[in-house]
Amino acid sequence: MSRLGDLKAELLSLQTELARIESEGRVLTNCWIAEAKPGSSKNKYPRLKSRKPIFNGKKTEYLSINGSALVEAEAALTRGRAVKQLSQRVKNLNERIEKLQSKAAKNKEKLTRKKAQGWYAPPELIALVRQVMGEIDLDPVSNEVAQQSIQATNYYTPAQNGLSQSWFGRVWLHPPVREKTAKWTNKAIAEYESGHILSAIILVKPAVGSKWFQKLSRLFPLCLPYEPLLFLDDQGQPQLKQGNAIFYLGQQTYQFQQVFGAIGSVSSPS
Repeated sequence: MSRLGDLKAELLSLQTELARIESEGRVLTNCWIAEAKPGSSKNKYPRLKSRKPIFNGKKTEYLSINGSALVEAEAALTRGRAVKQLSQRVKNLNERIEKLQSKAAKNKEKLTRKKAQGWYAPPELIALVRQVMGEIDLDPVSNEVAQQSIQATNYYTPAQNGLSQSWFGRVWLHPPVREKTAKWTNKAIAEYESGHILSAIILVKPAVGSKWFQKLSRLFPLCLPYEPLLFLDDQGQPQLKQGNAIFYLGQQTYQFQQVFGAIGSVSSPS
């Protein structure tokens, strides 16, 4: 069980014990019994005393020396001491639980923002893509923010799962960083080799030791930019610089070499 779960279990146990004690009878806190004073006409009986008026608006309640009143008062005070201690423990536990829940909520919010955060290719790169392919008919993994610069005729959102959709025309592909890149590049290769797409430009992080990267390198032209690309955040602000590799699937190999040769080293399969 998690730490938070342990605390909640302990809190439930304390609350159950509190309920049991309170069900046994009268509970008196911050009270005491003042003994009777022999020979006193005013204080000849023991009294329950409190600093606040709790006995029908009074601070004193006289106890009969006959019957069970005194015993019941002592039991009520005993229960009161137990309730006071348990209530303090409950208060402390609630504070600890609240802090942990607040921390967990903040961590969840950060994680959600992190997961939702997209790193978008700079518009300058998209302009080069258009110089090679013309229009972009499909962006298979995208969203409204990305489309502000990509402006593909069609695009699939993560909820639509581009891997399960049909691909067509001229494709711009920037695989999501938190998924296996191989799934997307293999899909692109299969769609290109089957003739479903005319051409594609794929932007990925270099992974020379991976099978999917080696497969792309064997089959298609590759551009390795001289400088790390500057990616944009959800607000369109430059935030992240990182090295990338750009692959071209299509017949306009010479055009790709000319356009992307301006920003990096371009090589073709031997």
